[in-house]
Amino acid sequence: MPLNFAFALSQQQTFELRFQNVSRRLDKAELAALIDLCEQNYYAQQRDYLPYLTQLGRQLYQWLDGKEGWLRKSLDEADEQTILLDLIKTSEAKGLNPETERVALGLAHLPWELLHDGAGFLIERQNLSVLPVRSVQQRQTPVIGVQNRPLRLLFMATSPEDPRVPPLGFEQEEANILQATKEQPLALIVEESGSVVELANLVKSYPEDYFDVFHLTGHGIIYTKKDYGSLLPIGATLADNTPCFITEDEVGNMQLTTVNELAGAFRGRWPRVTFLSGCHTGQVANKGTVPSMAQALVKAGASIVLGWARPVFDRTGIVAAQALYQALATGATVEAAVKAAQQEMIDKECSDWHLLRMYRDTRPINQLVTALRTKNREKLTFTAPEQEFLDENNQVKVASRFEFVGRRRHLQRCLKALRETSDQIGVFIAGMGGLGKSSLAARLCTRVEVQRSNFARVVLIGPLDEIGLLNKLSNKFERFADVPALLNEPKVSLKGRLQNFFAAIEKEHNQPLLLVLDDFEQNIPIANIEDGSLRMTAEAYEILEAICAALAETSAESRLIVTCRYLKADTLPPHRLHLESLAAMSSSDIDKICFPLDKEVRQQLRTQRIIHIADGNPRLLKWLLEVIQQAGLAADELLNRLEATEKEFRENILAQTLLDALELEEKKFLAQLSVFNLPVTVKIINAISPSASFLQKLTSLSLVESATTHPNQPANYRVTTILESLLETVLIQEEWQATRQQAVREVYQAWWEENKNPTEAEALEILRLGLLAREQEIAVRVGHRIAALWVNNSRFVEALELCEQVLAVFQDYRILGTIARAEKVLGFVQEALSHYQQALDLCPEEELQEKATTLNNMAGVFVQQGDIPRAIALWEQSLEISEQIGDVKGKATTLNNIVVAQVIAD
Repeated sequence: MPLNFAFALSQQQTFELRFQNVSRRLDKAELAALIDLCEQNYYAQQRDYLPYLTQLGRQLYQWLDGKEGWLRKSLDEADEQTILLDLIKTSEAKGLNPETERVALGLAHLPWELLHDGAGFLIERQNLSVLPVRSVQQRQTPVIGVQNRPLRLLFMATSPEDPRVPPLGFEQEEANILQATKEQPLALIVEESGSVVELANLVKSYPEDYFDVFHLTGHGIIYTKKDYGSLLPIGATLADNTPCFITEDEVGNMQLTTVNELAGAFRGRWPRVTFLSGCHTGQVANKGTVPSMAQALVKAGASIVLGWARPVFDRTGIVAAQALYQALATGATVEAAVKAAQQEMIDKECSDWHLLRMYRDTRPINQLVTALRTKNREKLTFTAPEQEFLDENNQVKVASRFEFVGRRRHLQRCLKALRETSDQIGVFIAGMGGLGKSSLAARLCTRVEVQRSNFARVVLIGPLDEIGLLNKLSNKFERFADVPALLNEPKVSLKGRLQNFFAAIEKEHNQPLLLVLDDFEQNIPIANIEDGSLRMTAEAYEILEAICAALAETSAESRLIVTCRYLKADTLPPHRLHLESLAAMSSSDIDKICFPLDKEVRQQLRTQRIIHIADGNPRLLKWLLEVIQQAGLAADELLNRLEATEKEFRENILAQTLLDALELEEKKFLAQLSVFNLPVTVKIINAISPSASFLQKLTSLSLVESATTHPNQPANYRVTTILESLLETVLIQEEWQATRQQAVREVYQAWWEENKNPTEAEALEILRLGLLAREQEIAVRVGHRIAALWVNNSRFVEALELCEQVLAVFQDYRILGTIARAEKVLGFVQEALSHYQQALDLCPEEELQEKATTLNNMAGVFVQQGDIPRAIALWEQSLEISEQIGDVKGKATTLNNIVVAQVIAD
């Protein structure tokens, strides 16, 4: 039995602690002081200090133990080391005076996880660790008991398209959960959209009590208008101190989801355990007076909710989830699984191990599922699709479930098209070789089959012929005697046979088909690629036409996935396929691919420009990484291998062949578009080239990438840098320079002057083009803004490097002043003084404010050196300028600096 400590309100709004059959009155002032101490030394800290944690833990232990020694004696005698903190009465108390209410609610705010008996934290005990559990709701309604089957986990990650939201490694979290439960498999059902509306739809699609656990990973916040008001849509309001989870809307934009909105997605159909893997989700807000999101969800109907009491490291969240689900999948109780997660965090030296909070109601929940070898246990039938996606050497060519990252928006759109309620019959995925079309197709198979376990899968690679298709389908369904016969029935057209086939497998055998036609470009003759017509063979056309028509006309649940290097819509037969074009992977997704590498290799990635060479192409990146990880390569040999790998990749995607088949004007247009490293709109393209009519053809050939973020957004276009070396001689130097100049003016107008919030990537692209085009005012204005922002955000090394790039082309007082600020912090004092002086010399006479700021900053360097007289002399010059321009605030600041310096001098 757990150790039950119940907190209750007694007469005159005083508090009482009850344990077993005894009780004692609690000092409200002492409780308030303890809550205040925790707020100051725990919740307000940016990092944890072991002495503070130990001190808090000792005080909490002594306070709970009391002079009677309740806790000490019970821990020595108890078999089960769980402390159940019954906070039901105090959390439900109404009509209290403010101070009493603050204490009543703040009891859940105290970090009971830090309980320390003088020898160590109770949670760290090796033999029987102690787990504090907060009970906050009384319920008597039944909960399903232990289920004789594998664990069913509903996993949802939220990752909105917004620069204000840092990207998370949710793919790694998912992969680690799968890896941890490899020997005790679980059913991992993923809600891919990150939208609460779509979550509600998914929950309604399954029977009640289907899911055992709901895992939500992303960013949690305690909303205040001051800190997060800008995140709300115009006109929307939220009360300060509202716990929120950052989710997505239907197109990937950021949305703040409250407790009521998240609870509404389940409508009483809660899994037995919910894990909110986001910062602040277990934290009682406003200094302990507003219930945490986890606590509020228990009040809203959830049985057990886990959350984090403060910001938590990504790694800690992943470690905890991995250990938790490994334990739950083996049939451990929920408390034992949480203890296992705590212990794993401690063993992995996660400094924030103590932030995990467990809230629950009073309904008994022990094990969720049985152990693997329990008699008559339901089996998991899922098989991963990777082994069916093979290259010409019969080697697996796609990323496994453990390796796949990115492509979130593509997955969301494609999965929508593959739903049983969709008007579309499947998806057609196109893009340059190496972008991961087959990996995306395999991922889609995994997602569909895990959610709809009755699906069968057939994968055909390369050239398509009728006999091969029918044989593959017959073999897949050969245990049903009628199916092969339907597929081979004489005197019935292929379309008719396929119609009968789909009707039989779905209506009679309840086994719809997921049919994948991979590497479909092999059905397009090389001559039709070279001339740009992209017409497939007659046989392939007829087969694809028959499949599409049969699926559409039978309203089949079965779905089709096609991957192809090229896409020209008018070469396809009539279809209801969603067309999805892949472009280069984002930098954050590339970072996720590179993160598992050791530190030395990641450093080499920067010095050898591999990330730039790969340019978001995962296959090329993989090839290059294999080169760089070969031991013993000299620098010259390494560069030669990298160049050879890049050349091999261009040959693999027929880059030279495709370029050679283009007309000169088409090549020139491609070269002009290649000056952009980021995708741009048709409007910008039209401004730099009169030949934008070539865009559709070049996009069809995958020489130009086309992609959108949102479904209704016009496509943006760019040429991958992989083609750079092949385009160098297409334009003469004057043409290159004229194109760059026009390009930077256009993106500066669109991304900077007409856009109030340019992304960092857009600003850096303007700067890069401005330097190449020798457009000084654009380059300096944008470069100065970025560098100053980086200095203000302590990104001093990056700011220094950026300023050096600009100064290598232009000498400008603004950049000189900013690089000096970075140099001062980094310890390059003489360089800072030199650059400040150059900034003063180059500063125009009319820029008095800039001159005053530079003098102030320069004076600060002299103070750092101990040369107070020189500093005061510079401040006096600055003071004179402030008086001249009427800068009252600057004048006051400078006078204060002078007074402080004089005090230091004295």
